Amino acid sequence: MKVTRIEAHHVTLPLVAPYKLSRRYGTVTHAQAVITRVMTDDGLVGIGEANPMPPFTEETWGGVFAALEHHLGPLLLGSDPRDILGVNQRFDAALAGNLLAKGSLDVALWDLLGKSLGAPVHRLLGGALRDRIPLLWPLGSGTPAEDAERIQEKMGEGYRTFMIKMGAQPIEKEVARCEAISGTFGEEIRYNVDANQGWDLAQAIAFMDGTAGIPIDFVEQPLPRSASWAMAPLRARATHPISADEGAQTLQDAAKLASSHAVDIFSLKISKNGGITRARQVATVANAFGIRCLMNSMIECGVSQAAALHLGAATPNLLDSGQCFMSTRRLSEDVTNFGDLITAAVARVPDTPGLGIDLVEESLRHHTSESLVVS
Repeated sequence: MKVTRIEAHHVTLPLVAPYKLSRRYGTVTHAQAVITRVMTDDGLVGIGEANPMPPFTEETWGGVFAALEHHLGPLLLGSDPRDILGVNQRFDAALAGNLLAKGSLDVALWDLLGKSLGAPVHRLLGGALRDRIPLLWPLGSGTPAEDAERIQEKMGEGYRTFMIKMGAQPIEKEVARCEAISGTFGEEIRYNVDANQGWDLAQAIAFMDGTAGIPIDFVEQPLPRSASWAMAPLRARATHPISADEGAQTLQDAAKLASSHAVDIFSLKISKNGGITRARQVATVANAFGIRCLMNSMIECGVSQAAALHLGAATPNLLDSGQCFMSTRRLSEDVTNFGDLITAAVARVPDTPGLGIDLVEESLRHHTSESLVVS
């Protein structure tokens, strides 16, 4: 089997509602994605996805296109797509960084491998440890009243785990939000908070002190990625477990945080981490150090979501709470049928070959603004 053609499509998808994040990221109104297709001389097609979201990611969709057209695509042409580790090694030797572009092709290769063997991706990763995974719902920055209204609404849809976005308001207001959520909902729900790099060390400590005794599952990425040196001191006096997201992008990031005992949780994102292969490596490092993993998401289409679902199903150290497989629910329209796997805030792990999902061609055409072919 040889790769004969690679396609990439830049899609822009409006969100159902604006998503208010930290001061660093502002408010997001649209999702950007690059959908890739890797075609072979056997007639099989693998699908992948990159999720550029500056400034969360250094790569833009244009950068992903450039990497695919001038570096990664030509390297992949003529290769056996089942040689996933070898392909990734050649990618890294030819081009530093560019994890989103590399990850989009890596996901497509896993999809192709599964289709060629008639097996779901999770079986190739060692087998599914769970066939259904509950979902988490994220709430943007807001007031206690807005939080309560949104949580109540989503509880009616079956959600019991929530991620509360912070980092845009003064610490005392963020503490008040946690007090209100716990006071209103008690043990009916579980929730964590995500500052998206929005605090400095003093603010993070103030939040930890202010919420001591409140049952928060964990605090995600309280500090900037550039302040990774401060994560271990923060954890030493933290009142809640700490998760690394932006700070745990590469395998080297993960190894440094794990060996310095700086975090309790790694937040995995298929696109951020560079595909299934690299995200799995990060999860393996985490497991060796007793660190749990959350399957998190960018604002994604269904290809990245499906890849994360397969990896989550096969990850032994998965956090025992809701996971972020709700991304397509935030989009006005997806370009895949991933939504068919979700019922009542629970994702069903597919048992069909490859990723187990398909592109919706009409939707893909409608939302594509630029396309690229390497052949």
